[in-house]
Amino acid sequence: MWPTGYVAGTSTGKENLKTDTERATMNIFTWSDFHPEVAEIFKGAYPLYKKVWIDWPCEKIDTGLTPVGQPSIAKGPGQELFVAGRKGQVFHSVDLGKTWALLSTSPAFAPDLSKGMKMLRYGSRGIGATDKGTILVVWGASYSTKGGQPSDETFHRFAGVTRSEDRGRTWESATPFDPAPYQNAGDQATILALRDGRLMVPIRVRPGSRSGKPVSLSENIFRSFIYTSSDDGKTWPKFSRFTDHSPEPHLLELPSGKILAAVRYQRYKLPDEPQELATPFLPSDWDEGLTSPTDIGQTLFQNTAFTISEDGGRTWATPRLITGTLQQTGSLVGLSDGTLVLIFGRWGQRFMLSYDDGKTWSKAVYQLNATGEYARSVVLEDDTIITVHDNVGSDGSDEVWSGRGTLIVLRWKAPPRKEVEKHGFFTPRDVEAPLGFSIKK
Repeated sequence: MWPTGYVAGTSTGKENLKTDTERATMNIFTWSDFHPEVAEIFKGAYPLYKKVWIDWPCEKIDTGLTPVGQPSIAKGPGQELFVAGRKGQVFHSVDLGKTWALLSTSPAFAPDLSKGMKMLRYGSRGIGATDKGTILVVWGASYSTKGGQPSDETFHRFAGVTRSEDRGRTWESATPFDPAPYQNAGDQATILALRDGRLMVPIRVRPGSRSGKPVSLSENIFRSFIYTSSDDGKTWPKFSRFTDHSPEPHLLELPSGKILAAVRYQRYKLPDEPQELATPFLPSDWDEGLTSPTDIGQTLFQNTAFTISEDGGRTWATPRLITGTLQQTGSLVGLSDGTLVLIFGRWGQRFMLSYDDGKTWSKAVYQLNATGEYARSVVLEDDTIITVHDNVGSDGSDEVWSGRGTLIVLRWKAPPRKEVEKHGFFTPRDVEAPLGFSIKK
């Protein structure tokens, strides 16, 4: 199954490994050896200062509104647009994203804490809007009796929704998301309004260490549940389980009823996996204090992948890998002619396109902007795409940082199909099938 005599890593490049004797002499393999099409497209994209993108024009609007972090965007009746700030602020635009203002601020409705517990962090993590005009703000909280590490036995993470039916004048708390059988819930979230009137949102859940029951590495993975609401966001029962290793999903419903998802596919090396399987990151990036690229616990994937549900979100196909390392946290929009646009990026916003519901994707990768993380997008009726980000980022030197936490809005249109077609297309592969592993459940 494994090639021999080859130091893999087209996502990193052998030239970047010469300073590390161990890695340069080992026969090690990364995701890129089994996804050659993706590796070729993103060759040189990591480290970040090596540019492989095609610049694409957009109108950039600095709203001056703050603070935002990993913002999501929702479209309500009349194409009114909403973005949530970090502390419950609801920013909105009534002119198709051209100008923005503070509409309201939702109270937190923080959960009641038992004796000895203290709040570590509390803030809004996403937004939604319903056909009735109800505004929904997703909140996240973490608390414990000790520090802020998930390994603490008293650590909890909570997620819930506040809602307003009168454009932010009054607010109420909806039922929280139940993570059972796990203990923690919460992540960046964007609520999808389905055509049948229901609401749907994926929320990340994770187990928590408890007295005498530490969480094993094999169990401490990224997973999400999907929750739905049939009562305008008042209650949120669990609907289904999303594919594992996939935090920060972003959903899109097609006219056919199929639901597509862009995911940040991220997982770590597990104890039963081959010694040769290695992280694609450079030595300076190896995390968690580990010193070898093949150590257990190293990050194997941190890419954007694509998946689809044929049954309304109950079950999901194996994700297919679309982007290279650190090109993550994608969102999907569908244009009026059926074109799919995947917008993604860390330290900048880039996009790729599909004309066959995600079966194939453009080899061309276009760049809108070189700063901002974890952006989200929506599309207007005239196919103008509105992308929002938090202005976090660098110019590629990792030295220039500016405007952290300011809401930046990009207005743009996708390139014509003829321009995209001249670069060709590729068919993404199941994210782990080429490695010979089944996705751990």
